[in-house]
Amino acid sequence: MTPGERPLFLHEYIDIVGQHQWDYMEHTKGQSGHEKVGFELLGTWYVMGITGRWPQVVNLWEVPGGWDGWFHKVDRLGMKRATNVHLESWWQVAFTYRTGGFDRLLAGAPGCPTMGTLAADGVRGSLFVHELSEVRPGSALDYLAAVRAERAPLMAEYGHRLVGLYEVMMHDTEVCTVWATEPEHHVRMAKARDVARGVLDPAVAGVDGDPRVEAWHERARTWVTRWREELMTPAPGTWCAPLEVPVDDSVD
Repeated sequence: MTPGERPLFLHEYIDIVGQHQWDYMEHTKGQSGHEKVGFELLGTWYVMGITGRWPQVVNLWEVPGGWDGWFHKVDRLGMKRATNVHLESWWQVAFTYRTGGFDRLLAGAPGCPTMGTLAADGVRGSLFVHELSEVRPGSALDYLAAVRAERAPLMAEYGHRLVGLYEVMMHDTEVCTVWATEPEHHVRMAKARDVARGVLDPAVAGVDGDPRVEAWHERARTWVTRWREELMTPAPGTWCAPLEVPVDDSVD
């Protein structure tokens, strides 16, 4: 990545009404790529309630054109929003599924994938690990560089592929990472960490301890003041979702 080519992304937390997460995600998919909207949908996921706030959806949009593309979004969603006929009907339907949300502008750190590279590399998963952590002021890019150089290769050994490596803009203490994986890989890595920490018997876990996993968390505390991850489920048919949708064993 060279100066002038930095990708930008919009990160959204959406608070959902009742059980409308699937309705909202389908509604979101229908808006991606609209020439008057100007955002490309990288993914829409619902937060797995056993790991985070619920009912909640996370959207990630790529902003074509970087900062110049961002200008057009800011311009159209400012004073002009009240007369934006292209989005008004979409917003009206969306508010039957949501009560509000919280958005962040993200910028890719060096080595951050884009929609183009994710497609070329075939990055997909049925489970996504979503990190939104706090770091010492001004240290976001240093932390993300360490994630790319040190954590990503280890995560790859455990079946996790990098989807996003983001510095949160308009903020000097937040970072965001996203990883695509499968449930069995997530559990295997968690077990390996606990065995290495001496809080889980390897005979019970069925895996060996991996001190490198815990060593990374110790290393991360060089920058991180508050670490937080949650699990997300992708909407079928989105950029990094699996081509075949898993079916629960309760289905005949």
